[in-house]
Amino acid sequence: MDRVLSCRAQVKTRHLETTRVSVTASVCAALHTTSRSCSHNALGLDPPSGSARLDDNKKRSEKYIDMMYYVPSVSDVFINRLVAKATAKKEIIDSGEEKSVEFSHAEISFPCDNNDFYFDDKKSMGFSIVQNSNVHFRLKAWRDEYVAIRIYIDAEIYQKLYNTCELLAMQKIKFDKVGMYGAVILPIELLQSRTRQQHGTYCSKIITEVLQHCNIGGADFSASKACQSTPTLLYMLLREKTFSKKRAANTSDETVLKNKLLLNS
Repeated sequence: MDRVLSCRAQVKTRHLETTRVSVTASVCAALHTTSRSCSHNALGLDPPSGSARLDDNKKRSEKYIDMMYYVPSVSDVFINRLVAKATAKKEIIDSGEEKSVEFSHAEISFPCDNNDFYFDDKKSMGFSIVQNSNVHFRLKAWRDEYVAIRIYIDAEIYQKLYNTCELLAMQKIKFDKVGMYGAVILPIELLQSRTRQQHGTYCSKIITEVLQHCNIGGADFSASKACQSTPTLLYMLLREKTFSKKRAANTSDETVLKNKLLLNS
């Protein structure tokens, strides 16, 4: 099962010790959900032998990744602000109010390598792609504009995901502008015809594919179409389940509710 912990962060403190909150919520959430196998292998790689989950009996060691989402400021470049506004979605927070969720970029952050070497306090390995470049997997520091969703996974799945990202970064995959800008307006048949080898990819598409390949995110996420993904939609697919479960929980311990809510699916 996946255990998703959503928190707000300044992403400058050590990844082993940090806590994070979502872009609009003031509480932390953790969700156990059964992860099902994908019905397709979007990456064309051998499927993982296991699925991402929390091992309740602790027989397997546990690691985590951070899903990093970029919130453009009012002074950010125009294209970032445009993407965030054009793909914005509404999120209902704990007070019952609606808040707009507006992201323009997404990455996966790995706090350590496959030898359990944890990186510098202010850095981690980031996997993604930006315009006018190729898919990257590199050590980087995170700006304050990033917020995160933390996902706990088995060490075995962590290794497979890390290796997959490392492999894809070696393939010099270019950026697909048509695919990114057309993700919310073009027919899905056209979007699905665009291949990574010929046309390239974009941040939330390839991230969706690698997570699906490693069975991370649960059945609903696995059924989503990577070619229609946006940074904001990626956030909502992972955040939405934790929020709905959290609101349905019945607990009198307000301290626990505000700091670390653990739910069993």
